[in-house]
This record gives sequence, structure tokens and C-alpha cells, in this order.
Amino acid sequence: MRTPMRQMLSTACLLLTIPSCGRNDVDAPPPIVLGDSTCQGCGMIISDERFATSTIIENERGYQPLLFDDFNCQIKFERKFKDLKIVNRWSHEYVESTWIKSEVGWFVYSTQIRSPMASGLAMFETKSQAEAFAQPLDAEVLNQASAWQIIE
Repeated sequence: MRTPMRQMLSTACLLLTIPSCGRNDVDAPPPIVLGDSTCQGCGMIISDERFATSTIIENERGYQPLLFDDFNCQIKFERKFKDLKIVNRWSHEYVESTWIKSEVGWFVYSTQIRSPMASGLAMFETKSQAEAFAQPLDAEVLNQASAWQIIE
């Protein structure tokens, strides 16, 4: 016979394993734990959600999310490992800090944007949001392809 405490512990252990089942879903943003997750590019702890990004790759283990603390790290990592099979990219929206697919968002580039690794890029869900943010900074509004060209 199970005691209530033992039942509760078993249930808690079961619940802890459930979220990992969908973790490798190419169409879902990856989990991130601020102050604990580390950047695949530079190894720093991800602490500013506004700049967090992810590249989803496919390899022999299926879909694997790679987390980055800044666009700078993500872009340089992808360039360094050209053989990666990239299937998706996610970025945190600058104001709301929600995940959106990078290919549909709009980037603002300015040296006045203080990102963790100095990319100067911030992501917005709509072009009008990006333009409103960029206007007082006299910044550039870019799509993903153009933003990727900014980083050397």
C-alpha cells in the first residue's frame, strides 16, 4: 500500500519527465531557464531574455535546440559550423520577451542597443513596432537576411 507522501513523490517525478517529451519539437520554441541556461556560442549564462535566440538543428538524435545569449553568438556559431542542418530559428521579442520565429520578425540595429555580446540587434514581431523603436535611435530596421549580414 502506498502512503500519501510516496504517491505525491511518484506523481511529482512523473510530472517532471512530461515536459521533456516535446522538447525536441521543431515547431515549438525551446525551453530556456534564465540564469541557468548557457549560450552555445560563448558559454555565458543567459540572463537577458530580450536577446535570447535559438537555432534548431537536426542531427542523429533528432531535433536539437541550441541556445544563444545574443544574435552575435548565434550568427558566428552558425558560420563556424557550416555543416549544421538548420531547420528553424527562434528569437525573443525585445519588448514582450516571447519567442517568435526569426524569419518572420523584424530587427532593429543600432550601436545604442546594449546586447550581451554587442550585436546591437533587437527583434520585434512587426515592422511597425521595429520602426517605432528605431525612430528615436536613428537605427536601421532589417529583415532576418539583412540582419545576419550586419554581424562580421
